[in-house]
Amino acid sequence: MIGNNNLIDSFLREQGVSLVGFADLAEVDPAERENLRFGVCFAIALKVFPGMEEPTADYYNEYKAINRRLREISYLLEARIIGEGYKAYSLARNRQDEQYRTKLPFKTLATRAGIGWIGKSSTLVTREYGSAIRLNGVVTDMPFVTGTAVNESTCGACRACVDACPGKAIAGLNWSLDRTRDELVNPYVCKQTVIKRGEAMGVTEGSCGICLAACPWTQRYMKRLREA
Repeated sequence: MIGNNNLIDSFLREQGVSLVGFADLAEVDPAERENLRFGVCFAIALKVFPGMEEPTADYYNEYKAINRRLREISYLLEARIIGEGYKAYSLARNRQDEQYRTKLPFKTLATRAGIGWIGKSSTLVTREYGSAIRLNGVVTDMPFVTGTAVNESTCGACRACVDACPGKAIAGLNWSLDRTRDELVNPYVCKQTVIKRGEAMGVTEGSCGICLAACPWTQRYMKRLREA
């Protein structure tokens, strides 16, 4: 199976991704994972960051461009795995419902793959890039050697994202498997804050990101970029 890991990891690195993880999804509802046992999660790290006071067009453009590229990569990976004789389904095909949920969130795939944990703002946090990443993924029956799943937060007493949130949408609780998204953050307040911040640019998404920029793990990554 390690050969499958190497094949897919190399393919994704050639596409320019920053992180790759392989997940065993046996404990996830089969209907949510299209009855496919394994998942491949991948991420691209941001190099432009949100403005902590006012939203910026540079960050919005980075957000949109990376999301678009991740969708393209997800479809390419789906085709590549199918070409190897396996089933595959790109999670880029899933859409949010009226409660801002998707059937299988990318961050669930990421935690099952061991890429990171869910922060107090309900965004994924990684040791390499903090929350300054965008995610996508594919589910498949191609077998892999999988990562060690992450089941609880490493945020501890940190409240950086809580205190920075302009909408006060973050409750300040640590994530664990038995804690829901709505216990961590009010998605409706978050969405309205994003819309309000985006009014000057005429956009309704990708205009905030303050919580990800405030995260100390993101700050460490930003410091490395500045010093490189």
